[in-house]
Amino acid sequence: MVIACIDIGGTSVKFAKMTKEGAVLEKETCPTPENLEALLAFLDACLAKADYEGIAFSVPGAVNRETGVIEGISAIPYIHGFSWYDKLATYGVPVTLENDANCVGLSELLSRPHLQNLACVVIGTGIGGAIILNGKLHRGRHNLGGEFGYMTLREPDQELHNWSTLASTGKLVRTVREQTGDVSYDGRKVYQEAHLGNPICLESIEQMYHHLALGILNIQYSLDPDVISIGGSISQNEEFIAGVQKKVEEIVNRYPEYSIVPKIVACHYQEDANVYGALVNWLQEEQQW
Repeated sequence: MVIACIDIGGTSVKFAKMTKEGAVLEKETCPTPENLEALLAFLDACLAKADYEGIAFSVPGAVNRETGVIEGISAIPYIHGFSWYDKLATYGVPVTLENDANCVGLSELLSRPHLQNLACVVIGTGIGGAIILNGKLHRGRHNLGGEFGYMTLREPDQELHNWSTLASTGKLVRTVREQTGDVSYDGRKVYQEAHLGNPICLESIEQMYHHLALGILNIQYSLDPDVISIGGSISQNEEFIAGVQKKVEEIVNRYPEYSIVPKIVACHYQEDANVYGALVNWLQEEQQW
């Protein structure tokens, strides 16, 4: 039997036919539809191609696991405010939903089964993440477990200076655009220009590494995980992972009070981490993990 694993993202929707062991048998992708009817039509066409034992979603927003409602807001407003359990009841199989950043964290359990405790930091426009304790997702009393981006690294004044506003890819790009006046910059171009010696790009990257290192040390000494995995598109850049690790080591070596250097790795499944994490979530919810 196979599981339908679906990642609903802001730019695309991924559908993967997967075995319980994590093998992808088929995969389809489409641009994120403009409305719910079009999304449901895409899902129905995919689901009609096989006999699925379950349906597993990775979604933006806060998931109410009891009602199947995706609460909060996201870049896809039409997925919120109704029960997905009710909407998909006609398929007659168990349906699970989990927040996308949490799914990235859960995917690490599939690629690194020896790990029991880890923190996953997802870096993009802002910073999100997930906490895995004893092999299970730690959601917290208010479903805020892993919301590392809210970590305050500098005392607020007129604006809140949390980890998301100081250390995200979004912050990196905004800083370079503001200082150069060139709105064509994205994360890739910042690194390309840094290789050419652009001082603004070099300094902006260094500041990002610094702020990321501070947050990662806070996570290590709060949770003491086996490993801290980094997700988001920028994590696929080996230079980025090495740069953050080096900055963490510099800070640890500077202060004798620190005794542990956090182990930092890129999320194994990269851009497909969400579908793998959705599978792990379904297996755990259905007591098949």
